[in-house]
Amino acid sequence: MMEAALREISSRFVTGVGRAGVAIIHGADRWSGRVGRDGTVAGKSGRYLLYSFTKTLMAAAALRLVDRGRLDPDHPLEEPAVPGSIAGRITLRQLLHHGAGLTDYGGIPAYHAAVRAGQEPWTDDEFWDRTGAGRLLFEPGRGWAYSNIGYMLVRRILCRETGLGFGAMLEDLVFGPLGVADAFVPVTRADLEGLNLGPSRYLGNGGPPVPVAARYHPGWVSHGVAAATPDAAACLLHRIMAGALLSPPLLDRMTAARRVADPIQGRPWIEPGYGLGLMVELAPGGSGAAGHTGGGPGCSPAVFHFKGKRQPLTICVITDGEDVGQAETMAVAASARFP
Repeated sequence: MMEAALREISSRFVTGVGRAGVAIIHGADRWSGRVGRDGTVAGKSGRYLLYSFTKTLMAAAALRLVDRGRLDPDHPLEEPAVPGSIAGRITLRQLLHHGAGLTDYGGIPAYHAAVRAGQEPWTDDEFWDRTGAGRLLFEPGRGWAYSNIGYMLVRRILCRETGLGFGAMLEDLVFGPLGVADAFVPVTRADLEGLNLGPSRYLGNGGPPVPVAARYHPGWVSHGVAAATPDAAACLLHRIMAGALLSPPLLDRMTAARRVADPIQGRPWIEPGYGLGLMVELAPGGSGAAGHTGGGPGCSPAVFHFKGKRQPLTICVITDGEDVGQAETMAVAASARFP
């Protein structure tokens, strides 16, 4: 089954991607390495930026603090946890679910221009002001809109509550307790040196693809970004979903999802749902995927646990391209090889 899954992944390569880091955990079996377009399989894979899979780790960290009684997921957040314009109007659960009504920066040309120009990242206040985040898109709890700004607030809440920096907080609440050593939080351009990142067409902005480490700053991910090997990323999610970090009631809260979108062209979702830091396939007879993808310069991670299998299954695929749907499709297609 493992060999069939790897062949399935290699058959899904399309233009713009030459290699993917892959990790598969299936019951007691575990494999990680690199898979090429030509079907070649190599040994150990290096570390990649995990981009928005970081949200899953943040949600798990937040729920650990909920379990300790240090955070109330449904109590309205006040200053200084959130800016005054929305103080008392949103909750931690809404932030984790993207139900707070906050905006995002994906559609702001100034954001993309600054990133492509290699500028220093905006501060939290600049992210807030430039996105107009104080003007909510809808009444909190009555809609859904994906928001990196919302998770920027989650990061501030977690760091304030623990008194730790973002990387130290994840190490204390997630990486350490799950026994995963090969994950960290890059905070400077120099921290990107040595990561597995393909040349970026996005940063090239219509010209030749450019090296990511020479142009990009990880601070452009407003909520912070983790980096890890595919094996480490798969282990993190696999152990979270196995209940190694959260009590059953809290894991149930995390995975409980509602439909948030229609099927998306080029992506393998039939009934896309979202829980707390988790993308979830809700369609009966669908893939049963629960995890997260991420997108950014130089790579596209897809890290998913698949429900309904005879043995627990988690697959991480991280391509060296910038097509999120391709990485998702590879992981979902590989999962079909396991009964």
